[in-house]
Amino acid sequence: MRKKTKKPVSLGEVLKNYFRDNGLKGKLEEQKILDIWEEVVGDAVATRTQPIRVKNRVLYVTVSNSVWMQQLHFMKELIIKKLNERTGSDFLQDLRFFFGEIEHLKQADEKKGENTSGDIVTVSEPDRERIEKEVSQVKDPEIKKILMKVYLKGLAAEGSRKKKRT
Repeated sequence: MRKKTKKPVSLGEVLKNYFRDNGLKGKLEEQKILDIWEEVVGDAVATRTQPIRVKNRVLYVTVSNSVWMQQLHFMKELIIKKLNERTGSDFLQDLRFFFGEIEHLKQADEKKGENTSGDIVTVSEPDRERIEKEVSQVKDPEIKKILMKVYLKGLAAEGSRKKKRT
């Protein structure tokens, strides 16, 4: 007697089953989240943050300063939602932010010998235009509006701190 032949199975389906059966599905989800961070949050946030790792469905992110950290806390649920939408799963459950050196900022500082963290003394019209230009790259209007506020608050806070020192 002859056996029935099965329908061909796509390589993607074979790999998906392999990863699931060998406990690698979670690791793939973790790496996807790290890979899409910049795309989801946009250049303005990505230049001041660095996703470090995903552990127990929590993404740990280094943030360059307190203004950005506070704003990211306000945006946490929206970022989680957008990351999960982009990956097509509800894998990510939480974000944890902590202060630290951002590697790409540190490297730029070393190359240029100047501060590239985005801190500016005053909120002048050229500064505002530069912020608008940078934020314009963010596709999501809600995140774009929030980032604009963060930039302006950060510039104002830095300007007032420098005035107090003089």
